[in-house]
Amino acid sequence: MTFTTLHKINKIFYFTTLGLYLLVYFGMLFQIVLGIVQITIGIILLTKMKELSKEKKRKILLYWLLVFTAFILILCSYTLENVLGNFLIIFLFPMLIATYFYFLTANITSDSFLNAEWRNLALFNYEVDAKILEKYIPVGTEIDLWNNKCYVSLVGFMFKNTKVLGVKIPFHVNFEEVNLRFYVKRFENGEWKRGVVFIKEIVPKKAITFIANTLYQEHYETQKMNHKIIEDGTTQTFVYQWKNKEQWNTIELETEKKPTEIEVDSEAEFITEHYFGYTKIDEENTFEYEVQHPRWEQFKVLNHKIDVDFLGNYGNDFEFLETTIPTSIFLAKGSAIEVKNKCKLAEIQIQENLTATINSY
Repeated sequence: MTFTTLHKINKIFYFTTLGLYLLVYFGMLFQIVLGIVQITIGIILLTKMKELSKEKKRKILLYWLLVFTAFILILCSYTLENVLGNFLIIFLFPMLIATYFYFLTANITSDSFLNAEWRNLALFNYEVDAKILEKYIPVGTEIDLWNNKCYVSLVGFMFKNTKVLGVKIPFHVNFEEVNLRFYVKRFENGEWKRGVVFIKEIVPKKAITFIANTLYQEHYETQKMNHKIIEDGTTQTFVYQWKNKEQWNTIELETEKKPTEIEVDSEAEFITEHYFGYTKIDEENTFEYEVQHPRWEQFKVLNHKIDVDFLGNYGNDFEFLETTIPTSIFLAKGSAIEVKNKCKLAEIQIQENLTATINSY
């Protein structure tokens, strides 16, 4: 039996249980069936452990630890006279385990945290003094330059067909994002890994902000947002807006309709071809995650408009961007993307990489 088939079976019984919970009593009864099905699938997964990554093996073992804990608690619940306590132990806790197991089987053969499409990326790029970014640089990385220029970029784009751990979350599938980012690199195993660091990422969904800030320790913020695409015979206009402290911010690009390839070694390639994300946890720890996507195309930009309160959105360090003319502006077509699970760079590994970097010069 394939992993996909196991997940489909799990999915049918999981959502049937959720549906029956609308009738309360039937949901509680069917949860017993769901538990039996999931335990059976869990046993099958134990026989397939050799086919799974270490991380998936740990998650399966965690599932069994949770099942064992739930079983002990249920046995102990018979001595309780507290109705609420019994409900939590007998029904709520097992249902939380069932939800965990559903997400586990949905992403059992992948090490991806997120799958989505990033579409119509409006990139406003500014040359800045690298010194203003020093306090934001994650340990183990350094500023990545293009032709001796240091960049920060204001980027607006669309998330589409978003799946977290292989699952589409209702009302969180398609949404806007605007972020301010800069570019770094890290030397590992004899080669440079090029990535980005986000100053702030703005989205319209509170759940996205919670997940990103909690699991990835990113710098997400929830704001009211909207977007639109205006097409005429020969051009198209992309507009992204977000509301901060009762003030609407706007970035707008008018482009040609026909996409073109991004030239090798060009400024546009530098801005778009960074395949890692780095997060500064503190002065000693850094998170790294990989972003996979094909090489993008771009639309030629004809006109642009930007009306952004950089002080209100990004603080004193970036207030100067309000009066700074962008060095370059691009509109990337985008593509499907895959964000891998994060990893924490151990301090000793960081020190080794820094030593290797020094020796490479």
